[in-house]
Amino acid sequence: MDIVTGLAGLVIGAVAAWQLARGYAAAETNRLRARLEERIGYWQGEAELARASAAQVTERTAAWVAGCQQGRDDVLSLAQALARHTTQADEGPAAD
Repeated sequence: MDIVTGLAGLVIGAVAAWQLARGYAAAETNRLRARLEERIGYWQGEAELARASAAQVTERTAAWVAGCQQGRDDVLSLAQALARHTTQADEGPAAD
């Protein structure tokens, strides 16, 4: 009977140790999963902010390019008008 009691205690101890180890592993897995999900959420938020920032930069760049083009066109128009005015001014008194 002592051997049977000893074996029963050994089996019960082994099962209890296995259950404790299994519980610890499950708790650790859950903790790591929660941390990973938190980090994923953080980086998804950062990616969304980066996309929004990139969209703003794209809009500002397009506006800047349009402004530069408009300024270039204005300068060319003024230069052409000045050239015509200068040519007319040069030809005007000479024709008299």
